[in-house]
Amino acid sequence: MGLGVDLPPLDEQIKSNRLRSRMLFVLFFAVYGALGFAVSLRFGPGAFVVFCCVAIVIVLVTLTMGDDLAVTVARAKQIKSREECPPVWDAVEVMAIASGQPMPRVYVSPDPAPNAFAAGKDPKQAVVCVNQGLLELLDKEELEGVIAHEMGHVRNLDVKLMTYAAVLAGGIALIAEFVSYMIFWGGSSDEEGDLGIVGVVISILIVILAPIAAMMIQMSISRRREFLADASAAEFTKYPQGLASALRKLGGSTVPARTGSTATAHLCIVAPLGGNGKASSMFSTHPPLEERIARLDELAGGQLHVSRALGVTAAY
Repeated sequence: MGLGVDLPPLDEQIKSNRLRSRMLFVLFFAVYGALGFAVSLRFGPGAFVVFCCVAIVIVLVTLTMGDDLAVTVARAKQIKSREECPPVWDAVEVMAIASGQPMPRVYVSPDPAPNAFAAGKDPKQAVVCVNQGLLELLDKEELEGVIAHEMGHVRNLDVKLMTYAAVLAGGIALIAEFVSYMIFWGGSSDEEGDLGIVGVVISILIVILAPIAAMMIQMSISRRREFLADASAAEFTKYPQGLASALRKLGGSTVPARTGSTATAHLCIVAPLGGNGKASSMFSTHPPLEERIARLDELAGGQLHVSRALGVTAAY
């Protein structure tokens, strides 16, 4: 089952994701190093050493707490039993069995924007989080399609790579903002004159380009994985119409996201909308929604799903 995408064997997909995870850290270390160099031009080599220590701390936090940080940013509440939110619990439980994966931790975010994401270091520590807006918009089959998509990310070990990218990108954004503050408002090094002016110019360029580089790295690891997760969802549910219908509804929603950030946008099943009703980034981390839906429709033989909204209200 391919949705127009050649699915590699699972062991090859896992091996590829492990390799990409290592490459991801190398690339982000390079961006961190560039930011540290920008600081050193302005404040001397001692600042670079301090900066490297901060980068190491961020990486350690990424390795140990990336999934927890993702649900914290989403302000999500953990659902620990079926009684707390039966539709979500049932959908996750069924799709975990269908995908052959352990039951992940389940979270519901109060965000009214319809969306969902998965995160984690491995399938045994994975989390699946859905927004309240998703529950109010989708019916049972559509919700199962969305959850199956997220469980596809879990099975393929996409969650590890994507979670690391989210936390590291967020760290770059914060550090770049801090560096820009230091450049414009901080003191200068002992070396003034032409070198100081050149240093400021180079530093400004690095600060501007670093978040863009982080975003491009996110894009490079996300687009193909969405197609693969869609294919996995069709495999798990045996009903591609459900996910296709869900994506149509999500694509038609104009409710802006109230939680999350641009650093976590690539984790979501569809690119979140900002306050202006547009995608949160000028460069989308997701493939075109129309193309994803068309591939699912083709797999379903042109059959469409008849929707019935769940209308679930979670208690917070």
